[in-house]
Amino acid sequence: MSHTGTRGVCFNRRRFTRDNHVTPNLTTAAAIFLAASSLLLTAVPLRAAPTQEAAANVSTETIHFDSGGFNIDAFVAKPAGAGKHPAVLLIHDNQGLNDSIRDIAKQFADAGFFALAPDFTSRLGGTRTPGQMADAVGRLSPNLTVQDARAAFSYLQKDPDVDGAKISTVGFGWGGWRSFMLAVSVPELYRAVVYCGSTPSQSFDVVRAPVLAHYATFDFRTTGNAIVTEKAMSEAGKKFTYFVYPQLYRGFYAPGSQYSADASKLAWTRTLDFLRG
Repeated sequence: MSHTGTRGVCFNRRRFTRDNHVTPNLTTAAAIFLAASSLLLTAVPLRAAPTQEAAANVSTETIHFDSGGFNIDAFVAKPAGAGKHPAVLLIHDNQGLNDSIRDIAKQFADAGFFALAPDFTSRLGGTRTPGQMADAVGRLSPNLTVQDARAAFSYLQKDPDVDGAKISTVGFGWGGWRSFMLAVSVPELYRAVVYCGSTPSQSFDVVRAPVLAHYATFDFRTTGNAIVTEKAMSEAGKKFTYFVYPQLYRGFYAPGSQYSADASKLAWTRTLDFLRG
C-alpha cells in the first residue's frame, strides 16, 4: 500500500518511522541509512524478456563513443521503424553491462525508446567474468563515470534517430547516483529515474529535470534518501517523486530471493508513464 503526500511523493513517513525504527530527525535518519551495509544488486529485466514478436520490432547494435579521448563501448536498442524517438540512457549497476541490462534496453526499445547502455568499465580495458565485474566497477572514478555519462548524453543528442528534446536517464543501484548526477550537471536532460540509488549531497538548486525514484522498505542504505532528498528538492523548488515499495528489499525488481513480480511490474509501469510525461 502506498500513501500520496504533497509534491507527488508516495510515502507514509509516520509508518515508515515506526516500522523501521527511524528517528524523525532528518540528519540522524540520513546518517543511519547511509552508514548501513549495502546489498549487492544484479540488474535484470524489469519484466519478462522481449518476445520474438517484440524482438522483430527492435534493432540492436554495439557502438563506441568518445569520452575525453577514451572509447566507451555501448549497446544500442531502438525501434526498427524510421523517425525520431525519445531516448533513455541506461546506467548499469555494479554488475556492469551484461545480458540483463541489454534485455532492459530491448524492453525500452519495444516501448518506443532509443536505448543506449554504455559499459562504464570500458576505461579499464580487457574482458571480465561476472565474478570480476563488481570489483572492476568499484575501482571506477565517480567523477569520470559522470563524465562518461555526459558523453553518452552528447552522443544521443547527435544521433539522427533521437528526439534531442526528450533524452532521459535510468540508473540502477550503482548507476542510480550517476543518473541523479546527470540531472544535476546536464540542464537539457528531460527526465531522470533512480532505482535504489544514492542521492547527490548538494547542488539541488541546479536540477532542471523532474526526478523519479524507486526504493524498497528494507533497503537500509538508500531508502532514507527519500526523506532527505524530498526535503532538499522541495526547498529548491524542484520536482521529485518517489515510491517506497513496502516489505521488500532493494532487489525487488530482480528475479531471485528478493524479487516481487507485482512491485517490479508496477515500477516499470510508473517509469514508462514518467518518461512519457
